[in-house]
Amino acid sequence: MDKAYEAASVVAEARASEKHHNQSIRRPRIRIVPAACSQDAEFVDTITALVNNVYREHERDLFVQGYKRTNVDEIRSFIQAGEIAVLYAPSTSDAAGQERPIGCIRIQRLSPTLGEFGMMAVEAEYRGNGFGKELVRFAEEQCRRSGSTAMQVELLFPTDFEHAFKKRLFEWYTRMGYTLIKLGDFQDDYPHLAKLLRGPIEYRVLEKPLT
Repeated sequence: MDKAYEAASVVAEARASEKHHNQSIRRPRIRIVPAACSQDAEFVDTITALVNNVYREHERDLFVQGYKRTNVDEIRSFIQAGEIAVLYAPSTSDAAGQERPIGCIRIQRLSPTLGEFGMMAVEAEYRGNGFGKELVRFAEEQCRRSGSTAMQVELLFPTDFEHAFKKRLFEWYTRMGYTLIKLGDFQDDYPHLAKLLRGPIEYRVLEKPLT
């Protein structure tokens, strides 16, 4: 074999191996959290803080100061119900104990044929890598396997000004195949939360067929 060709082949193989290795490092791990983790106070605190931090960043102009999207009791109950999936930081190690939660999503079954996801959050430093899309696809697949034929998500929108992030999020869901099926008045349907709002809010229900 020509030595130059042989050397080139070795270099190409090494680059391909390195590319594969880097892809495996960057691949996120998403798993439904075992119910037993609801008894892990540190883990529950971590997921609660993750959700609250992300929602405070994007909804602070919708709710009064001090509002929190969720709390440890609620997250604990969702974990016990098998409704929380967590995105773990990409790692070279297979040891789950070395993984760090960097994102999450809540997955519900509203009926035998209708699923819903919400409370999706990804740490700021990991955004832009497609991890949000991976979380949504994971939620869709979980519901599809359970017999759901459609998936829903709800978004809050202020009605007295244009919210740039909500607008981008709505467009993002649209590109993923979701369409608007309902508009609702948040104050009318969730009166117990009305006093926490900075102004008038509507919620939009989007749906996507899973078949």
